Amino acid sequence: MHRNLRVAVVCACFVLTGTLALAAVPVVVFPNPIQFGTVPLNSTGAPLSVFLTNTTANSINVSNITISGTSSGNFAFYGFPCLGNVSGNQTCEMYMTFTPSAMGNISATLLIAITGVTTPISIPLEGTGGNPFPNITSLSPPTVYLNSPSTTISINGSGFLSSTLAFLQNNNTQLPTTFVSATQIKTQIPDTVLSNTGAVGIYVSNPPPGGGAAFTSLEVVSPEPTIGDVSPTSIVAGTASEAILVNGSNFMSGAKVEWNGTSIPTTYLSSSQLQAQPTTTELATAGIFQLSVSNPPPGTISPAVAFDVTYPVSVTVLDLPANDLVWDPFAQLIYASLPSSYGPNGNSTAVINPSTGAVTGFFFAGSEPTKLAIDSASKYLYVGLNGSSSIQRLHLPTFIPDIQISLGNAQNGGPNLAAALAVSPTNSHAIAVSLMQNGCCSGPLEFFTDGTKLANSVNSPAMNQLAFASGTTLYGYIPNTLSQVAVTSTGGTLTQQWNGLVTGNTFQYSGGLIFGGNGQEFNPTTGLLQGTFDVGNGCCCCNAGVEVLPNSALNRAFALGQTPFFNSLGITSYNLTQFTPLAVASLAELSPFNSVSTSKFIQWGTNGLAFILTNGCCGNTTSQVVLLQSSTLLLAASKTVNPVPVLTSLSPTTASHGTWNFRMTLRGSGFVPGSVVTWNGRTRSTSYVSANQMTVYVTAATIASAGTANIVVKNPAPGGGTSNALTFTIN
Repeated sequence: MHRNLRVAVVCACFVLTGTLALAAVPVVVFPNPIQFGTVPLNSTGAPLSVFLTNTTANSINVSNITISGTSSGNFAFYGFPCLGNVSGNQTCEMYMTFTPSAMGNISATLLIAITGVTTPISIPLEGTGGNPFPNITSLSPPTVYLNSPSTTISINGSGFLSSTLAFLQNNNTQLPTTFVSATQIKTQIPDTVLSNTGAVGIYVSNPPPGGGAAFTSLEVVSPEPTIGDVSPTSIVAGTASEAILVNGSNFMSGAKVEWNGTSIPTTYLSSSQLQAQPTTTELATAGIFQLSVSNPPPGTISPAVAFDVTYPVSVTVLDLPANDLVWDPFAQLIYASLPSSYGPNGNSTAVINPSTGAVTGFFFAGSEPTKLAIDSASKYLYVGLNGSSSIQRLHLPTFIPDIQISLGNAQNGGPNLAAALAVSPTNSHAIAVSLMQNGCCSGPLEFFTDGTKLANSVNSPAMNQLAFASGTTLYGYIPNTLSQVAVTSTGGTLTQQWNGLVTGNTFQYSGGLIFGGNGQEFNPTTGLLQGTFDVGNGCCCCNAGVEVLPNSALNRAFALGQTPFFNSLGITSYNLTQFTPLAVASLAELSPFNSVSTSKFIQWGTNGLAFILTNGCCGNTTSQVVLLQSSTLLLAASKTVNPVPVLTSLSPTTASHGTWNFRMTLRGSGFVPGSVVTWNGRTRSTSYVSANQMTVYVTAATIASAGTANIVVKNPAPGGGTSNALTFTIN
C-alpha cells in the first residue's frame, strides 16, 4: 500500500516542468538524519518514508540521488527515488530500506543532486545491526517414537547465538539449550510430551536487540508404519529408474522401503512420506511387487501393498463399431462385422491388418451382420445376418458370397437370429448355431451341413456361447450353466450339464479345460474345478465384468477389465496351474472415467491381442476396436537360457500344389514361446503348442507350385539357436 501511495504522490509532484538556477538550497528532506533503528542481522527492515519538499514557488529538477559510503550496500531504495521535476511548494515521497550486514552501528550518506545547485544535498543514513533472526532447516532426528524417554535433538539452520533458547510452543516452556555453532543448537524434549502421536511444536528465539523467533515441529510416531498410497501406481517394465513416493503415516527417520522384502534406496521426506528409488534391474521385468516400509528398531514393518511393473504394450484404437471379431491365422488378418449404422461401409466385413492397424478393405456381407465364425482352414467365413434371419457363408480370401442358410422363424412367428455360431474343427461345411428367438429369447441349438439343417437339435438348456473341443464334442454356455453336446452327422445330443460351477458373462475352452469369466478353471472330464484365479466381479451395464482369455500352451490366462490387482482397465496375466497373478498391462488411458465395457477378447499372432471397447452407459454407447502388441505379455517368462531346438518330424510331409490352406504339425524338442518357423528362409505364421510341438499355418499361396521347402525352427535369445532342417515336398 505504501508503494502505490508513493507512486501517486510522485505523479502529482511532476506535473510542473522547468528548471531554475538557484543560489540557495531549495529543498528540505525529512527526516534528517534518516534513522532506521535496530534491524536483525541480514534481515531487511520495514520500508521507511523519506519526504523531499520543494520550498520555493518554482519547479526544481532533481537530477540524481545516490547512496554513498563504505557501508552504502546496507541501504537501498524501495521502489523509485524522487528523480525529475518537483513542482513549487510540493512534496515527493520515496521509500528506503536497511539490511545490516554486520552487528553494530552502520552509516552512509544520501546524496541529492539538484540542477542549478553546485553541491549535492547530503543526508546521513543511520542504522544498527542487531541479533539475527534464527532460521530452522531441519531437526535431527525429525521423528521420535511414541512413549520414548526424554530425547536430545539437534536443531539445524542458521543465525543461532550462544544466547539462543528453545521452547515448547504450546506452553512457552523453556527447554535446556546447548549452543553448538551458528548453524546448530541442541535441546532436550521431555518425555511428558512424547506420550501422544502427532506434532510437538518447538520454537527457538534470539534475544534483542534485533533477534526474533523461528518455528518447527517434531513428529511423534507410532512404531508401526502404514502405507496409504504410492505414486506413481505403476511403472512400465524396461524403463529407466524412476522415483516412487510412498505416502502413509508413522514413518520414522531412517525408515526403509522394501521391494519384495529387500530394502531399496530410500529418502526420508516426512513422517508421512518417503521417496524410494527402484533400480533398472528391479524394473526390468513385469510383475506385481510387494512394497512395505520398515521402521528402524524398535519399530516394525508395515503391511505390504502391491505395486505394478506393467508389461510394455503398444495400443491402436480403430473407430469401427464392430459387433464381432475373428482372427485368420493363415492370412494373419482380423475380420470385423459392422452394422448398417456405419454409413457407406455398413453391413460389411472389415479386414484389419493388426500388425499395422490398417483397415485394408470392406466387403458387403448382408443385412445387419453380427456373429462371425471361421473354419480351421480359413476357407469360409460364416456371418450371422440379423436383418435377414440367416447365415451368409463367404469364400476367403475374396469374400465372395457362397450359400445363405435360413434360420427360419420361431413358433410365434418372430425371426430366429444367431445368438452364437461355431464351425466344426474337422469339417469346414458343418456349423452349430444357437438361436435367439424374436431378438430376446433363447432358442434351440441347431446343426447345419452347408445349407441343410440336421435332424437332431438340442432344445434345452439354453446356450448363447459355443466352442468346439473336437469334431465330436461341443460345449455350450449361458451364465451359470455349462453344457456338453455330442456331435454326429445327424446333429447334436446333450450328454452332460453342470450348473453353478462355471460362472461369469463369458466362457472359453482351451487345452481340454473350461474357463469361466469369474476365474473358474473347470475340468469337464472329472466334473471338478481345478481352481479359481481371482479376477473380481463386474456388474451393471457400465461394467460387464471381466473377459478371460486362456492359453494353455503358455500356461497363462489373461483377464481383461478391472481386477483386484489393477484398479483401472488393464490386462492381468495369471499362471493357470498356480492360479496366481503375474503382472498387468495397463490400459488406463482407454478408460479415463471407467465407464467402459469390453467384449470379443481374442489373440492374434504370437504377440497380439484385440477386443471391442464400448464407451458409455446403458444404451448411450459407442464401440471401437482395440489392437494391442507386446513383446513380453504373451511370452511365458523364463530366467533360463533357451535351448537349441531339435526338429524330428513334420505332419503332413507332402501336399499337392494348388490345394488349399492346411495346418502342419512340427514335432521335436526345445521349442519355446517365441520360437519361429521358417519356410525356405521366410518366417511363417505359427503357434506354440508345447516344448515338443508347434503348428504352422501353410497358405495356399505357399504351395501354389511344385517343389520342396526346408523347414527350420529358430529359438530367440538368451541362448536359443537354429534347428536342423526337414524337407517338405510339394507334388
